[in-house]
Amino acid sequence: MHKHQILATTMLLIGNIIGVSAAPPTSNLETRNASLKCWYGSDFPSEQDWLSFDTLFEKWRPQFKTQGDTDDELNTMKEALRSYSQQGGFNPALTTAMMIQESAGNTCRVCGDGGVSCGLLQVRGAPKDCENKTHPCPESSIRKGIQCGTVGCGVEGSNIKNCAASQGKKWGEVLRCYNSGTVKDPSNLRVASPGDPRYVHLIANILLGADYANLGELGGGKCGF
Repeated sequence: MHKHQILATTMLLIGNIIGVSAAPPTSNLETRNASLKCWYGSDFPSEQDWLSFDTLFEKWRPQFKTQGDTDDELNTMKEALRSYSQQGGFNPALTTAMMIQESAGNTCRVCGDGGVSCGLLQVRGAPKDCENKTHPCPESSIRKGIQCGTVGCGVEGSNIKNCAASQGKKWGEVLRCYNSGTVKDPSNLRVASPGDPRYVHLIANILLGADYANLGELGGGKCGF
């Protein structure tokens, strides 16, 4: 269960959000990408509108490398995202977008939740041997962390497969389940206690093509945060 608010440093998302005011109707965000928007209520983009896994991962590869990720690490990461997502029965693009929000794709990301949620998907059970260390992170640690977050690794806590099963593959609700451990209000996926109210909204936009430059605006006042 993710009891912290995910604040990926590469995303320029500032401050802890403790409450969300009433939201206006869904409206287009005036960004360079017309498909990006402010997501409210239970709205979430159709899977047919997501970037493909390969397109999404390669779009972000240069950003991952600025943090120190090596090509070998990234190739291991990409293969593990694909294989474990397929094992769990969901699109690896979803897992990749979650990874971007959780850790910004940094294999040496600091663990969250007081040091218990680690790895690329910031999840319980993931190895912490690479935390805040010098790259590269061992292949086994990268793969184990992705396994724990996707299909589970025998440790109590949320993983994508369990959340997909409990939420009927309603992907917005799956994300809220993963971030908060529960879905308190399926009609308003910004309700997050614990968790980050922006979580579902930001991942929706990452799946639609949001980049580093878009995410600060998307996570701010223009979208009601």
